[in-house]
Amino acid sequence: MIHKLYEVKQAHALFITLWEKVKASLEAGNKLEIEVKPENKSREQEKLYHAIIGKITKQAEHAGAKWDSESWKRFLLDQFAEETDRPAGKIAPSLDGKRIVQIGLLSREFNKEDAMEFTEWLMAWAAERGFEI
Repeated sequence: MIHKLYEVKQAHALFITLWEKVKASLEAGNKLEIEVKPENKSREQEKLYHAIIGKITKQAEHAGAKWDSESWKRFLLDQFAEETDRPAGKIAPSLDGKRIVQIGLLSREFNKEDAMEFTEWLMAWAAERGFEI
């Protein structure tokens, strides 16, 4: 069961109600997991940062080449992670040892605050380089 919490009183009332259910389940010998986490990013936030990345893609070059939006998203996420002290990507050899594979920060794991911070970072990054957003 998932509950969205918006205010202290609402959260308090929910925890009191849930306690009885949790207690009964534990007394019945069940094991439980409880997860409390920040709210996931919204679809609107996702659309916004993808639109910004799309505009950057049309204007920017990197290493003397044009890149598609997915590649730019990877470049930008990596730089965002570096500049905001988040766990950055890693590179590793492919399973057959013939290529390098980049494993890194994924925007699909962003919560609302991460998405907001990434969007603000993208706008600042683009503005510093004179891109029209």
